[in-house]
Amino acid sequence: MRFKESAARYEDYIIELRRHFHRNPELSFKEVSTSEVVCKQLEKMKIPYVCLEENCVVGLIEGNEAGKSLAIRADMDALPIEEETGLSFASQTKGIMHACGHDGHTAMLLGAAAMINEVKEELEGKVYLCFQSAEEIWGGAKVVIDYLERQGGVDEAISAHLWADIESGNISVVKGARMASADGFEIEVMGRGGHGSRPDQCIDPIRAASNIVLGITSIPTNRYKATEPLVVHVGAINAGSLGNIIPKSAKILGGIRSFSQEGKTAAWSLIHEIAENGAKMYGAEAKVTILGGVPSVVNHSESVERAQRVIDMIDVLKQDDYEPICASENFGMYMEKYKGFMAFIGIRNKNKGLIYPQHHPKFDIDEAVLKEGARFFAEYAYNFLDGNSQL
Repeated sequence: MRFKESAARYEDYIIELRRHFHRNPELSFKEVSTSEVVCKQLEKMKIPYVCLEENCVVGLIEGNEAGKSLAIRADMDALPIEEETGLSFASQTKGIMHACGHDGHTAMLLGAAAMINEVKEELEGKVYLCFQSAEEIWGGAKVVIDYLERQGGVDEAISAHLWADIESGNISVVKGARMASADGFEIEVMGRGGHGSRPDQCIDPIRAASNIVLGITSIPTNRYKATEPLVVHVGAINAGSLGNIIPKSAKILGGIRSFSQEGKTAAWSLIHEIAENGAKMYGAEAKVTILGGVPSVVNHSESVERAQRVIDMIDVLKQDDYEPICASENFGMYMEKYKGFMAFIGIRNKNKGLIYPQHHPKFDIDEAVLKEGARFFAEYAYNFLDGNSQL
């Protein structure tokens, strides 16, 4: 219960920051103004920080004595979506909005930083405040992790994601798989172009591509075991320019999501098989390219147990055993290196009209939870770095 009063004291500050970030969203790798605001706030708190590549910022709060080290991560980037919320602090940048909660993440971490900094003399160890860019396109994480490694690494890394499927007042910290791995792919189908009136003189890549799309998206239901989650999705098919021209090629863009290496390996093998054979059926050829991706977010048991004990201390938060989801997050890269967890903090509130999912033009968050998210970070950091803590 160390930070109950300070969380209430900083609530307006956190909400004001969230609204500023929401009003001024920036896309991945373009978070220049956002990172400048972060730096100015850290300067006001007299917290030292470093500016890294790709607009990432890492602040450092050092305790009175040596001890363990904790990294807390928040992402800062917005999405290329035209906002339709009608909020008084809606995006002032056409075609860009914070539709995933990253504005809240950044504000919560700054609020937590203020709380932790006030009690730093009571801590044994260090807290790294990691403000990361470009999470939406799987960027930024390596820059921050490389910096932490140059400092000798950390004992734990934690983060939280505001989540629209969970009711406000609930927080979910569970052991094991939290979010799926994700890998992108590109399939180029090569045919032979020509006039639409003479398909016999052409090799139609569009029909071959259509066949491939139907085949690969049926992998989870027809070609892989039903007891394990696996997603294969296609988000774009690009081909042709006019209705009477058969193009020479078509391109398919998509991805796979899995919680296991077995699922990922099986999906890749089947995508190659289906693409190559599906193209041959129409006399075409197919080339599959893996575009890279991010690992699963897998929470560490010991860290989760500590987090759940912290939740029990916060009377306004209730543990929600929300299921693992097939959405992905490059916080998984931190979890490959360090112990820790990602928490989901509920922001759904029907009474306030907050019912829209992440990445929706009307997405908004219940701002009442922001101070509790910041407090959760502060309570966890305090107990993790308190030499007398029994948690």
